[in-house]
Amino acid sequence: MRINNPLQHTTLAIVLTSTTIAALFSVVTETYAQSIESTTTFSSRVRPVKLIQVGSVGTQIHKTFPAKVAANQQVDLAFRINGQLTQLNLLAGQKVNKGDVLAQLDNRDAKNALLNAQANHQLAKADFARKEELLERKLISKAEFDTAKAQLQSTVAALNSAQDQLSYTTLIAPFTGMIAKVDLDNHQMVQASQVVITLQGNQEFDLTFNVSESYVFNRASFTKKAPQGQYRVKFHGVDETLNATFKEMNRVVNNGSQTYQMTLSFTPPAKLSILPGMSANVTVDDRSTNQPVTVLPLTAIVRDEQTQQNFVWVYQEQTQTVQKSVVELGKIRTEGTEILSGLNQGDQVVAVGANAISSETKVAPLRWERGV
Repeated sequence: MRINNPLQHTTLAIVLTSTTIAALFSVVTETYAQSIESTTTFSSRVRPVKLIQVGSVGTQIHKTFPAKVAANQQVDLAFRINGQLTQLNLLAGQKVNKGDVLAQLDNRDAKNALLNAQANHQLAKADFARKEELLERKLISKAEFDTAKAQLQSTVAALNSAQDQLSYTTLIAPFTGMIAKVDLDNHQMVQASQVVITLQGNQEFDLTFNVSESYVFNRASFTKKAPQGQYRVKFHGVDETLNATFKEMNRVVNNGSQTYQMTLSFTPPAKLSILPGMSANVTVDDRSTNQPVTVLPLTAIVRDEQTQQNFVWVYQEQTQTVQKSVVELGKIRTEGTEILSGLNQGDQVVAVGANAISSETKVAPLRWERGV
């Protein structure tokens, strides 16, 4: 007699189900492991690299410096003799033209001295003419004639000196400009060489700023033949940008800062009121020509110790490999090194980690993915 046991059937079903789940789990685990192994193998063969495209760097290399406006022409005017001011009616900010009378000293003594010198000269001139005639008639000695001649020459010198002394009583504007400062008042007594007026040119201005020794060292010699737009000036609160030209650079280092003072010149438009002492920003474009300059970071340059050549790795997109390209280096800049030859427009160069790859290395451009 066959007896059906429900408990036995239930136990058998549980065993079969557990076996099936274990088999499925084994298959899934093996597939996942193969996927991980494949991914790991692929990652170990393809190296992500950062690339720089030639032509997209170095075309606008520039640096900005804080600068101060200075007068292109400035002079402290003073009299060469002592005296009392009789004419000084100028105000700071007043425009004057070249040759204008700026100040006048009491010139009565100088005029009297000139009249006396003129009289002595006329007397000596007449005496010389008489002595010359008497010498021709042999009525006087040669010594008396020489004395008259020397006396005439002496009066000529005295006359010139008196004329100079009279001119020293007048202060004349040496160039067209603007009165920057008036140090004295009219009717005051002044001493020789005492500053009376400070005159500044108002047509053209200078800009002075300091550059570091490394900046000077790594650039070609500065010249007035710089391309148009190499030096640009921007004033605070002014939308317009002005062009400047190179004027000079000190060859003596500034004490305590190891910098050199550089001076530019510029002519502002009439609508802008520019004064010495104002602040500005000067942007220096390092272009030596109108052609773009290729600059690569130092991390992209590899040195071959056997051939003593410098090279970079150029990315080959079709094969996902890199190819060695020997390059000629130029000046070292703050941004990197100039590349004079060896690259073409559009080449993609490995920028970082160039020493860690070879021509057999599979590479892929490094692309940053923005997270959510």
